[in-house]
Amino acid sequence: MSIPAASLSTDQALPSFYYGRQTKPLFAVESLLSAFLPASSPFALPRSTYYRFPPTQAESGLILLEEGIASLCHAENNMVISTIFAPSLLGLIDGYGVFNGIPEKHHCSLFAETDLRGRWIGHQAAVEILNAQNLWQEMAHVLAQRLMVLSMRSQEMVGVDSYPMVRTLLTELADYPEEYRRQINALSFIQRRTNLSRSRVMSILAELRKGGYITVHRGVLEKITRTLPAHFYTRAAEGRDFPTPRQPVG
Repeated sequence: MSIPAASLSTDQALPSFYYGRQTKPLFAVESLLSAFLPASSPFALPRSTYYRFPPTQAESGLILLEEGIASLCHAENNMVISTIFAPSLLGLIDGYGVFNGIPEKHHCSLFAETDLRGRWIGHQAAVEILNAQNLWQEMAHVLAQRLMVLSMRSQEMVGVDSYPMVRTLLTELADYPEEYRRQINALSFIQRRTNLSRSRVMSILAELRKGGYITVHRGVLEKITRTLPAHFYTRAAEGRDFPTPRQPVG
């Protein structure tokens, strides 16, 4: 199942999320997947598990993602760098560097937001196919778009207060296909994309639920029932936060 085309229905969503969906070079991706398929083998990764790309040249390869949602993460702290939707190719940067003997430390890992299914192909076989079928232009197109999304995403969380981050990520998550969204814990989804504490995120989610803005069941965001407020406020006398038009806080 592939994610449908984006609809810019809200100004609360992270621009890179919608940009990535609107500009995804599907023809190039599908051309590469089709070419690699005969030389590939099955690949699967259960949701909520991490995958480290093999560190040796002989083992390096690409994942041809056919179903599911995956996130690229910093290997050191597991913070999400970018989210990838099927169909797609994974391992283009880390794995290809290993294949070409470029010294590096493993700075990225893969996290399965949902159950992942696809294929795996070694880099040697992939390069031979790219050469034989003259597909380097398609590979360059995929890489250029991916790097643009990564660049945009890296700038979007800098200097942003806690509530706007939670609000925009909830909006993003609510736009995922239901089949995938029901596999994702909303609290974990937000925490792995921000530096916010668990208690802070839980506090915001709890108040949004009390205010009737969101419906959450067993940690899964079912839907946004009302337009999320632009600001999160505090009632100092009661010592708690809540979404209502008074005394804004950062």
